[in-house]
Amino acid sequence: MPSIPKKLKERRSLMKENYETLYEEIFLKIKESDKIIIHRHERPDPDAYGSQGAMYQIIKTNFPEKTVITVGKDSPSLSFLFENSEVTEENYEDALVIVTDTANFPRIDGKLFTKNNFLIKIDHHPPLDNYANINLVNTEVSSCSELIYNFYTYLNKKYNIILNDEAAKLLYLGIVGDTGRFLFPNTSADTLKVASELIRYNFNMSELLDKMEIIDDNLMRFRAFIFENYNVYQDGVAYLKITKEDMDKYEVDPGEVSTGVNLIRSLKGLYAWCFAIDEGNKVRVRLRSKGPVINTLAEKYVGGGHPLASGATVKNWEEFDDLLDDLARVVSEYIKTNER
Repeated sequence: MPSIPKKLKERRSLMKENYETLYEEIFLKIKESDKIIIHRHERPDPDAYGSQGAMYQIIKTNFPEKTVITVGKDSPSLSFLFENSEVTEENYEDALVIVTDTANFPRIDGKLFTKNNFLIKIDHHPPLDNYANINLVNTEVSSCSELIYNFYTYLNKKYNIILNDEAAKLLYLGIVGDTGRFLFPNTSADTLKVASELIRYNFNMSELLDKMEIIDDNLMRFRAFIFENYNVYQDGVAYLKITKEDMDKYEVDPGEVSTGVNLIRSLKGLYAWCFAIDEGNKVRVRLRSKGPVINTLAEKYVGGGHPLASGATVKNWEEFDDLLDDLARVVSEYIKTNER
């Protein structure tokens, strides 16, 4: 087994100390708060649901006397996990607000809280927007769900905090979702270790993953549309434009469209690809990569994310063409560099 360099060991030790300080601060805020409202990002994916729902379960299981609420628009494909509550501004009086899996402030789903609320951010995306009073951000984990499991293990050792079966199920689903069932390069040895610990809890893993894959007939037909209509922009780059007419025809919303973004990743010779989704006054772009770094490109177009999975926004189809040109340059440079 290869040895770990001394400098890397020291860096990991320092990072662990920093995270544990934040874990402690977050736990103390949770302990002192009677009401806690948990948010996540718009158009939620499995990790958004998993991290949000697991935080709810951890807090409610260990502090049953507290009022704990999850908020946000439910996703039809994931609402079998749990449904969020309707809230008003009055609900936020004296409430602690926790936001999971959300990189920047505009993406928070439901922003009825005010500056009077204490905000905690728990996330694994690059920290471009430290919008909270406490910002727990770890970009080296696969998912926000993995980060919350690390948070739990610290609390378990120090305070004997419990993780129930439902929380374990939600965390496992979040990790599976953000790693593409452990196929994506963000899957580390630590990720697999966490997953192996989670599946020891009492939930049906196969049934859970089956539910995650079940889709309605209209979405199945829309996925056929994806395969029939994607385009190759240049060697190594593919894209798909989805208009409002396309979504109306197949009765899908932008969130459901985004679930199909990885369907074309198996295309031979593909390095990066994107889905451009017409949302009326803007075009949302889902960017994915198998090597070239794309989050810096996403930042140029009012977005951001991970090096290999990001999102962006353009004003119209003409600006989307500019984004495609930039993506093609990024891929060309990557190919040239890696052919040397």
